[in-house]
Amino acid sequence: MRWSRSLLRPCARVAVWCLTVVLCPCIVGWPAARTLAEPALQSSPSDEAPHSPPASETNSSDAAPPAQYEVAIDRAVDEHERGHFEEAREHFRHAHELYPNARTLRGLGKVEFELRNYGESVKLLQAALSAQERPLSAELRAEVQTLLERARAYVGEVHVEVQPGTATVSVDGVTVASGPQAALNLLVGDHLLEFRASGRLPQRRQISVRGREQINVQVVLAPPDAGVLTVFRPTAERPSAQTPTYKKWWVWSAVGVVAAGAGTAVAVSTLRNRSNHSTPGGTSRVVLMNP
Repeated sequence: MRWSRSLLRPCARVAVWCLTVVLCPCIVGWPAARTLAEPALQSSPSDEAPHSPPASETNSSDAAPPAQYEVAIDRAVDEHERGHFEEAREHFRHAHELYPNARTLRGLGKVEFELRNYGESVKLLQAALSAQERPLSAELRAEVQTLLERARAYVGEVHVEVQPGTATVSVDGVTVASGPQAALNLLVGDHLLEFRASGRLPQRRQISVRGREQINVQVVLAPPDAGVLTVFRPTAERPSAQTPTYKKWWVWSAVGVVAAGAGTAVAVSTLRNRSNHSTPGGTSRVVLMNP
């Protein structure tokens, strides 16, 4: 027992010494360590989250979509399953505005296909295949490719080149693009293309589109021809207006002469008739005719 107690005392001293050596520097260095740490806590707001993307890159693949994005997607899918394609389109559009990506483009392309807007469907499905934000999986890409081929059967591609480059392109009365180049997905059938530019003569082209067909249209709008335009300008000398016939003096003179001649002839005839029925003595002669 004595031996054990004599052995524990040195061990206890060694333990106390070790704790003193270890803890004393920590206790003494704590204020200094706190002082060194304070500048880091007073960093600028831009350094608080060095790994967070800037505001212009909130739609990057590392950024989480906004809270309302999932709500809009759920509503769009629900309306699509119910066959309410116009309502589904509005929810997909809202989701795409919040967080543009390949999945929202795919949803919009499918909705436009169901609404028979095949030209718009082709454009959206092509964009979904090339989008890098939330890219489509192999299975979804295959699905989109199949739907894209179906949509292309109902549209044709019309490539337009027009000069000058400021010209506008209208299809069936609706302005759809401006020059110098434009690619249009038009439904199968006949369409009227109109090209207009300031200071140029407009042109019209009637085209007939077939499924999966590519049509190239080249148009050069010519300036107006000055020789064709008729400009009406006032002249110094103008032909006088014709005087009506009844207002001309010689007409009434001729009428007067004719009237005077007719009156004279009547008077002469009357005098002759009277002289034939009178006697030389001045009395009238009566001739009796016996039956």
